[in-house]
Amino acid sequence: MLKSKFLVVLFLSIIVLLPIFSIRDIVSFAAAEEQTQSAGTTFQNATVGLANSMITNGSFPDLVLLDVRFQCEYNMGHLNDAILIPYDELETKIDELEEHKNHEIIVYCRSGFRSQIACEILAEHNFTKIYNMLGGILAWIDADYSIWTTSHHVSVGIVNEEISLQIEPLLLHQTGCFSCAPNQTCPSGNGYINITSIILEQDENHTVTLVTYEVNGTSFEVTIVKTVLWSYEELTDNTNRTARFISTEVATENMSTQFYNLCYHAQHAEHNLTVYTDLSPLNSETYNSSFTTMSYKPIGEPEVLSFELVEFNLSITLSKQYTILGKVAKEIGKLYEKSGDTTLAQLAIAYYKMENEAKNLAKLVEKQLTQHDNMTLTSLAIIRDPVGGCDINPCLNGGGGGEPPPCDWECLIDCALQDPESVAQCTVSCLACLSGFIPLCVPCLICILVYSIVGYLCMQQCGC
Repeated sequence: MLKSKFLVVLFLSIIVLLPIFSIRDIVSFAAAEEQTQSAGTTFQNATVGLANSMITNGSFPDLVLLDVRFQCEYNMGHLNDAILIPYDELETKIDELEEHKNHEIIVYCRSGFRSQIACEILAEHNFTKIYNMLGGILAWIDADYSIWTTSHHVSVGIVNEEISLQIEPLLLHQTGCFSCAPNQTCPSGNGYINITSIILEQDENHTVTLVTYEVNGTSFEVTIVKTVLWSYEELTDNTNRTARFISTEVATENMSTQFYNLCYHAQHAEHNLTVYTDLSPLNSETYNSSFTTMSYKPIGEPEVLSFELVEFNLSITLSKQYTILGKVAKEIGKLYEKSGDTTLAQLAIAYYKMENEAKNLAKLVEKQLTQHDNMTLTSLAIIRDPVGGCDINPCLNGGGGGEPPPCDWECLIDCALQDPESVAQCTVSCLACLSGFIPLCVPCLICILVYSIVGYLCMQQCGC
């Protein structure tokens, strides 16, 4: 009889809860309760399905989403309306959550490890309704729930002889943060490399520069010869467009190499757009690799920073690459437009403008740069609507007194996008901080000097 009454009560409870939670979530919740009690903890584990139900059903008006990852991870993507307090700062910032001691708090990190630590800290401070989201934001994305993000990874391939795009949040491909830990002092003294340059020859289309750098008292010299092979200028009522295709030869005492740069700039009354491509030749008819940045900068301060990494899983001509980048910009623009977020909807406008300029550049290369519109074996690109107002001087000059520049990867990228020619010192010094050692191997340093906009790739390629 008692058992029958218990089953009736359980059945009625399920009927009442069905509008709020799915059967799967109820089972998960019960399992979480059992696990919590057996572990003797004072917080509950919650599946992403249960967390999503709690967020969307409207039954928890004071619900708090607590992201305990690091700032750079949060910037790459987070749950909507989540509060950021890194888990290693939670003890000192616990007062920021004081008003939520008796409210439901869902805690998440990347995969679940840091969130458990954070839940234990909250429990120690007498928070009463703590939920540890199992699997973290990775499990959340895997369940096809949306996040707020302006950073994506795009894979370009071919399916049934048609170009296909796979767009995912960039944080799925993130391996770590490229900045010094809070309050950590970057290496100084032995970490700074003195770089000087002297122009030996210069005219309108040809420049010879001698770059000297010193490592541990030993001086090295690099000769850089730049030749403009093609230039273009178009002035309309609304936009001034310029383009240059440059050959660069780099020589040291023991080696020499050559690569090409294409720089396209569209200046408008309301925005500036720059496309910068590094091309490493395999032979006279084929490029071994290319790296492109397409950067949109509105006049004034934009509200958000976006960063899209595009990986081409096919060999492709230079002009076709720009055509596809236009398609990528269009598709990501659609994502932002459909997000329902007014800030992201404004960002979509910038991406549609990038789409048009990429298509324009593709036609220009196909018609006027035919000789260099070669097949590229491997290609990588970045599409970015950068934050305005990043001062290059802090990147290059650091805190003064001969100290190395601050180890700020985001500032480094801004520096490179705004002035690729002068970012070498910033790149070298930041890499010294990131890698934690000096000297860098000579081939890597040369790579950084000439491919300064993608210095981090040099580190990977050189293995130093």
